[in-house]
Amino acid sequence: MNQASAAMHEANALCARFERIVKQRANGDRLRVEQPRTLSAVCMIEIGGVAALLHIERGAIVNCTRELALLTEWDFAVRGSCAAWRALWQPLPPPGWHDLFALAKRGEMRFEGRLHPFMAHLQYFKDLLALPRSGSERSAPQ
Repeated sequence: MNQASAAMHEANALCARFERIVKQRANGDRLRVEQPRTLSAVCMIEIGGVAALLHIERGAIVNCTRELALLTEWDFAVRGSCAAWRALWQPLPPPGWHDLFALAKRGEMRFEGRLHPFMAHLQYFKDLLALPRSGSERSAPQ
């Protein structure tokens, strides 16, 4: 397997992990209790060139899919390298790799589009995007 196909394989695996965990846990436990009732947006999460689309209505994720049509519309995007997501999802991420904005400062992550919904509900998105953190499936309160 060449380097490009290995990178794409890793990006697909990380994106599949994100999609699976979001579908299992995003509307459950703590996130559901804290979900912002005023948040309705379409958010694209890009992991090393592979995208997933989150449809959020009144704070609940109603759909998470990696099947994006050409010219799919979204309100804002969170784009990161595979290294960024892999580090962020470690049980104890290293300094500088532990937070979305720390990753942006490193040049490993960027935010695009109409950022008002993202910034207005920042803690919700930080918690949502940290769901795949290793061990979170076992240790999160139910």
